Amino acid sequence: MSDTLLCLLALCALLPAQDGGQGPAKVAAIPAAAKNKLTALLPGPPGFYGKAEAPAKFYSTDLSRYIGERADAYLDYGLVALIHREFKLSSVDLTVDIYDMGDPVRAFGIYAAERSPDDLFIQMGAEGHVDIGSLTFLQGNYYVKLQALGDNDNTPTVLESAAKNIVSRIGPEGTAPQPVAWFPAEGQVARSMKYVVKAPMGYDYLSPATTVLYRFEGEDTTVLASLAPTPGEAASRLARLKEHFAGSGTVTAVAGLPGEVWRSGNQKEGDVVCFARGRYVVMVQAPPTPPDAFLHELYSSVKD
Repeated sequence: MSDTLLCLLALCALLPAQDGGQGPAKVAAIPAAAKNKLTALLPGPPGFYGKAEAPAKFYSTDLSRYIGERADAYLDYGLVALIHREFKLSSVDLTVDIYDMGDPVRAFGIYAAERSPDDLFIQMGAEGHVDIGSLTFLQGNYYVKLQALGDNDNTPTVLESAAKNIVSRIGPEGTAPQPVAWFPAEGQVARSMKYVVKAPMGYDYLSPATTVLYRFEGEDTTVLASLAPTPGEAASRLARLKEHFAGSGTVTAVAGLPGEVWRSGNQKEGDVVCFARGRYVVMVQAPPTPPDAFLHELYSSVKD
């Protein structure tokens, strides 16, 4: 090999990788203890047995190999690991996916991101819902998805039996987390709460935030509550919101409320009311008409 070629090879070895200097992303190893914990949650006897040709599979940072681009959301919410297993029960093929999110609030976050208030909800785990051939539920750190194919007369029974088996293995059912417990109840759309860890309503600096939907006389109002580390940081976030709206629309003070409340808006985002109280920044998109009573109740409800 020539001296020139050796020099070129040595130089290439010193150059940063084209993907930003980090080289190809490594798949995070899943500890044996985490695998064992997930395996213990799979439905077991009586009546269940795994297909010999389809052993359990585990995914973590390589989740995209299984669910494609949707994996990014699970990773944003802190996925620890997923166990995927297929079962055969007489005339029904059952697929079990158990996502360990490592924390009940993060598990709620990804579960809520994929549910709709219009789903058919059932009592399963902390909360669950069903569709044709599928059953999904939340419990503790886990987001569980079951799918059944085959004999339509037997799939509901298989789904329910498998779900109850997993629920019993996870442990006490409890209730779905409420990242923000002080939202006013009147007008709130059931099961519309979401916990958003990335750019809620498009604002990176409001992460993480909890949103909930209200409905007054057929019109929707969305309330966002962003929890900052300190009251000072909450004030800074509010200042950024005011600056954003001032640059593209109007910002005016709302009179008659106990604290500083600002009404903002632009052609794209419509009418918005925002304020900071304690460590919270609260933004109301499309407030009801008239807004006074709702804004008074919302402001007084905030508990830091």
